[in-house]
Amino acid sequence: MNNIKKKIYFLKLDKELYKGFKNGKIQEFDDELYSELNKTIVSTIPVDIHIKYLKPTLPPGKCYERSLYMFFALDNSILVRGDLKDLEYEYGKENAGHGWIEMNGYVYDPTSRLRFEKDVYYKLFQPTNVEKCNHEEYINSSAENRNYYERIKSTTRDTFREKGPERMSLATTIPLLIGIAEHSEEFSEALKVYLKEINYDEKKIFKELDDEFDKLLHEKRLIK
Repeated sequence: MNNIKKKIYFLKLDKELYKGFKNGKIQEFDDELYSELNKTIVSTIPVDIHIKYLKPTLPPGKCYERSLYMFFALDNSILVRGDLKDLEYEYGKENAGHGWIEMNGYVYDPTSRLRFEKDVYYKLFQPTNVEKCNHEEYINSSAENRNYYERIKSTTRDTFREKGPERMSLATTIPLLIGIAEHSEEFSEALKVYLKEINYDEKKIFKELDDEFDKLLHEKRLIK
């Protein structure tokens, strides 16, 4: 019986998804949204790059992190957590959890990178155990969340330019990203634009890193 219910559900889901795309109630993330996400940086990388090019290819899809990054970037968004029917059927009740954001009557799903009219999303995926919070509620939920939020909001391109407080963190993330981007011309071009904006110079950064390490060793010897 469960297998029959599952099969019927996915057949209906495919049909309704097709209908949603056809009537415009479901759409891919557009350039305007990605442009807005580009203004916020998380873990040294603009959010649009996280969402557009660093989508995991295997489950779990890191939807909690990805939706949180979008939440940080979009000031009037609502952060949402809930269990979805399709994930329950696919992976079991214990793995049905999903994260997304809601804004202006739409659901933005960070895994599919699709925007749904809210009533369509809820009809299709039948969320349960839904929890929501706005920006004020997130900030006030804990000191840890407040500090993280304020750190993200204060991070700009200048943070990673020469003499920026987090410039050295580029040494661990950017070489890895460059390697990943080699497999996508579009990703590679987007990354080049960002690296130009922050004046990224790999040789110079690693030289600065070596100088900082030598300085610390010298200070340690002086203390001893």
